[in-house]
Amino acid sequence: MKTAINELNSLCRSALEGSGWAQGDYEDAADAAVWLHAMGLDGMEAIDRLLGVAHQEEYVVEPALSARQGAGAEHTASCNGLAGCLLAFELAWARATQAGTGTVRISNALSPRLALYGLKVMCTRGRRFDLSWTENAGRHFATTSGHDDYPRYLGFNALASKTSSEIMVWCGVDGATSNGIAAAGQDVTGAIDAAEFDARYRDALWRGIEVDAAHIDRLIAWKSKVLVPESLASRAHGAGGADDGF
Repeated sequence: MKTAINELNSLCRSALEGSGWAQGDYEDAADAAVWLHAMGLDGMEAIDRLLGVAHQEEYVVEPALSARQGAGAEHTASCNGLAGCLLAFELAWARATQAGTGTVRISNALSPRLALYGLKVMCTRGRRFDLSWTENAGRHFATTSGHDDYPRYLGFNALASKTSSEIMVWCGVDGATSNGIAAAGQDVTGAIDAAEFDARYRDALWRGIEVDAAHIDRLIAWKSKVLVPESLASRAHGAGGADDGF
């Protein structure tokens, strides 16, 4: 069935809120999933991975200057929110601001492909980002120069390890060289350039997004968990009934 981008976004936000995600996280995740779905990258499967699951991803911010004497990775930190969507990119940016480059690794990623939306958000910030993530299809690669509206998806390596859900983000400034996240030397297929991303999004805005009815039903079921039960008071006074303080 066809649905408008804004309608699907609203439904995804409500479903994630009903699943227990906090404000901010459910907004970012919904934005990411709907954008991915508009790009033809099955954002609804990405949402499915977040509904009704424990909220814990782990991340490490690696030292930018690994050759420095005594340098070592920071301790692994747990995130009760969604580290693998936008937070990883902000952390990499902060480390690069300090030392020229920054690398963030996310382990136990709940829905790794959401990171591609995080890369899209960073596209026009004037810094290069490289991204890779691992999930069922293999290892995926994407990059942005920091001066384009959309990232470049470099493709995926179906032969890469599929045993863990991992995200790796690298940020560099002033011509810094990537530390090997990019797809160079990998047997990758399925690349999508920035112009194709733009065309797909414009088409989705005009024509809507095709979503399986089963996905819509599941989102509605989770959304129902945040609805106020109907009562005589709620019908007379609105949500909250006579106890809303007005």
